[in-house]
Amino acid sequence: MARELPKFDLSNQASVSFTGRYLRPGELVQEPNALMPLLDAIHTRRTARHYADEMVDDETFQWLVAACMNAPTACNEQQWKLILVDDPALIEELYARDSASFLRQVRQCFLLCYNRRTDNQEWRDHVQSGAAFITTFQLLAHSIGIGSCWIGHLPNRAEVRRVFNIHSAYDPVALVSFGYYRDKVKIMPRKHDPLRIIMRNRFSREGLSFGSRQSILFRTVARYAYYKLPPFIRRRLKRFAVRYEKKFYYEIYD
Repeated sequence: MARELPKFDLSNQASVSFTGRYLRPGELVQEPNALMPLLDAIHTRRTARHYADEMVDDETFQWLVAACMNAPTACNEQQWKLILVDDPALIEELYARDSASFLRQVRQCFLLCYNRRTDNQEWRDHVQSGAAFITTFQLLAHSIGIGSCWIGHLPNRAEVRRVFNIHSAYDPVALVSFGYYRDKVKIMPRKHDPLRIIMRNRFSREGLSFGSRQSILFRTVARYAYYKLPPFIRRRLKRFAVRYEKKFYYEIYD
């Protein structure tokens, strides 16, 4: 007999008020709930790209990092390094080198790096270890009123290495912006039903859909060529390039 699992309904969870269209995690800024039920945290967390003016203090950030160090890592190596970035000039430098445009409005972020000297390059277990840390960080930060965004729209990895003077043994995995929520979050429905993504024993090709190969190839080549341009040229092209960037509205969450 199958176990009866709890059904989740946003209107019945008590951690974040819900109006039927909007979640209001901004209330967590005044009343953080680090003991929020895990299901509530998972279902109410959304990516935030704009934050309140108040900065997250060092003590709070260190508390988050200490808890996230319980995240799983390949072979329990625990080889994270975090570069906390709160220098406006450095954030502007990342923006000018054509990172995600909303980064210009960010006051705090961190670059997660992980030791890439592993014998399992085939499965890039250092990237998996870094990803587990970021996921844990986003859920826990949400519970105390801190929104975040996992950013992969960055310059080439070699360029990021130079900007941050990263040791050759470490790979930058992703940049994470964070800050206190400003107010409400519009709920964006999930794109798929679980039954559409679960396959049993073998990969099923039924119902697969893809974007145009030509379109993907064009964007891949264009991106490669664009980031090969010297930074000073990209700075001049930024205002033209931004129109082709994925558009995000004020506090749109996915």
